This record gives sequence, structure tokens and C-alpha cells, in this order.
Amino acid sequence: MSPQQFLNPEQFDRNFPSASDAEPVRAQRSESANDLREQAASCRRLAVGARTRAGTKALDALGDHFDDRARKLDPRSERR
Repeated sequence: MSPQQFLNPEQFDRNFPSASDAEPVRAQRSESANDLREQAASCRRLAVGARTRAGTKALDALGDHFDDRARKLDPRSERR
């Protein structure tokens, strides 16, 4: 293989994604984080109507878990 073939810019671009290629992944993470936030909010709404303190505590803990997972998935996301 000649040096010109090895340094072919078209091949280089194909093998190494550009910064714009990372944008869809970031959008997917943000969307997934938003879905987890919605799950957390649902758990907290259900916790208000729980019949026992244990049920309330469990649903609040589950909401916290979903928020933590969303935060790990997309650190820029915020708790609602």
C-alpha cells in the first residue's frame, strides 16, 4: 500500500466519525433520560396515593432510582 492510499482522506473520514456523528447518540441519551424522568415522576405521583407508608417509601425510592439512572445517562439532565 502506498503512502497516498494509506492517508486517503475519504477512507480516514469513513473510519473515524466526525463530531456531528456523535449528535444522534447524544440525542438518544437525552431522550432516554427524559423517559426515565417521566418514569420517576409517575412513581412519585403513585406514591402520593399509596395505601401504606412502605408503599410510599418504595415508590419514592424507585423514583429516586430512575432519576439517578437518568443523571448517569445524561449528566446535563435535571431532576423535575
